[in-house]
Amino acid sequence: MSVFSFKKNYSSSQKKFSSAQIFFIINLSFIGLIFILSLLPTGFKHESSKDEIAYYNGRRLTFTGYVCEEADVDYKSRRLTVCVLGKKAGQVLVTTNLYPQYDYGDFLMISGELRSPPTFTDFDYGNYLARYNIYSVIYYPKIEIVTGRLSLGQKIFGCLLDAKQFLAAKINTNLPEPEAGLAKAILLGYRRTVLQEDLEVFSRVGLSHMIAISGSHITIMSAMLINFLLAFGLRRRLALKIVFVFLFLYPLITGLSASAVRSAIMGGLAFLAIYYCRHSSLIRALIFSAAVMLAFNPRLLKSDIGFQLSFMAILGIIYIYPFGEILKDKLRNKLKLKKRMEKIIMTLIDTVNLTLVSQIVILPIALVNFKQLSVIAPLANVLVLWTFSPLLAGLIIALFLSIIMPFLGVLWFFPSYLLLKYIFVVSNFLAEPSWAAITIKGFNWLAGAIYYGILFCLVILGRRRLATRFN
Repeated sequence: MSVFSFKKNYSSSQKKFSSAQIFFIINLSFIGLIFILSLLPTGFKHESSKDEIAYYNGRRLTFTGYVCEEADVDYKSRRLTVCVLGKKAGQVLVTTNLYPQYDYGDFLMISGELRSPPTFTDFDYGNYLARYNIYSVIYYPKIEIVTGRLSLGQKIFGCLLDAKQFLAAKINTNLPEPEAGLAKAILLGYRRTVLQEDLEVFSRVGLSHMIAISGSHITIMSAMLINFLLAFGLRRRLALKIVFVFLFLYPLITGLSASAVRSAIMGGLAFLAIYYCRHSSLIRALIFSAAVMLAFNPRLLKSDIGFQLSFMAILGIIYIYPFGEILKDKLRNKLKLKKRMEKIIMTLIDTVNLTLVSQIVILPIALVNFKQLSVIAPLANVLVLWTFSPLLAGLIIALFLSIIMPFLGVLWFFPSYLLLKYIFVVSNFLAEPSWAAITIKGFNWLAGAIYYGILFCLVILGRRRLATRFN
């Protein structure tokens, strides 16, 4: 694996601006404008008109709509995103009981008190929902099923969700808890299927990214997958094709959720940055994709932590990951190991490199939002991340075989069960020491800006030194 050509990139910066560079500057300026507007108190604040459902917040209302997203289900309630039909437009988040079951495509008549999203001490719930264009909530209303017809596109989307839920049911049938919940989170994006106490353990040991669909999550999964395929002797070109198929299919498996689509795009770009080393083209593509996403939904920059983590992690992979590659090449030359042992050690170093880079660049975002620093995260990632590729392969193969021969389902899933059990055992063991994670209060965005300023200067200095060395 080669590294970015620092000499070429550095010397090319001395030339005049090209049309591609001008386009890049326009996209970057647009993102900067969105950032500035997001800082204003009234930036992107939604004002409802009389023809929107949110205008009637605070009143009892009866309206008809259809469930336009997959139901968000936990152990005690069911949350439905309902697109309102008729003269009043908009979406409402409806919280109801687990039963009777309502899901995507159901047409409902709903009666209850419409409310604005509540405000919590340490969480802006209204701002969180606004990124989905939801400005109204309703709790445990009266619900009646009514008739309605979905469009062809909505029916296709419904089929994808049915397939996703079918796969989830297969996992539930053949794996016990909590392993089934973790499998569904990693493969299908069902984060709420992981118990709260397990989520806290993963957060404490720095493994939350494992079950959160983000660009860095997709990148690490892709990197682990190609290393796994190369270790089995596949040719590089064929392995890359398989990874690109995975990047295309993964959002489909998760029901084309917005976070999965955005993550696949950003993760795919980061993966290309690692394996094709087209630095300037890929950074322009990343900025362009971010600008397009923000053009459709400008609230992502301020309110979507997943978007922030993905964007920063991929920037880190593009700019900082190559330094680790240089160190890895030096170590390879010094050790002079046999091919098989070299592959194992280099794969391990790749895992550490990706993990450390991601942890370094997302640190301020994590501290501001979660107020916790995992000291043991590097060790936890080294011990756990190697399971990603065999676990994904094992789950996919087990699902396929359990459809053909369901009576042997438990047998097909047994290898995946062992890997999932290993993840829980290692995570719980590493989370036990009191020093595994440190609570840091008072860290704000001013401190974050200083951190990123220092990091930026260090990266520029490092690149200039490397450019000088190559001259």
